[in-house]
Amino acid sequence: MAKKYTRKGHKTRSAGRFGVRYGRKVRKLVANIEERMRQGYKCPKCGLMTIRRTDTGIWNCKKCDHTFTGGTYVPNTSMGLAVTRSVKKAMETDIIFEDLEDETEDTELEPVSNHFTTN
Repeated sequence: MAKKYTRKGHKTRSAGRFGVRYGRKVRKLVANIEERMRQGYKCPKCGLMTIRRTDTGIWNCKKCDHTFTGGTYVPNTSMGLAVTRSVKKAMETDIIFEDLEDETEDTELEPVSNHFTTN
C-alpha cells in the first residue's frame, strides 16, 4: 500500500507543481530561477531589502515606491553591470579630457624655436 503522506516537493521545490512531467533537469532549472527571482534584493535608491518583481523585467521597491527596469529574473544582470562600469569609466575619462582642454586654453603656447643647426 502507498504511503498516505509523501514528501512531494522535497527535491523539486517550487517546480513540484509539474509532477513527473518535463524531466528532472528542466524542473531543477525552473526551481533555481524562481528562487533567485523571489529572493529579496536591495533597493538602489533607499538601500533596503524591499525590491520585488512586478512584471517581466520591472522591479519595484515596496518602501520608497522606486520602479526601475532590470533583468527578467534578477534586477541586475551581469551584462547590465558591465555596461554600467564602462559608462562610469567613460564619464571619468570625459571629465579628465575636459580638465586638460581647460588647462591648455588658459596657457598660451610659446613658439618653438629651432635649436638644431645644420652643417
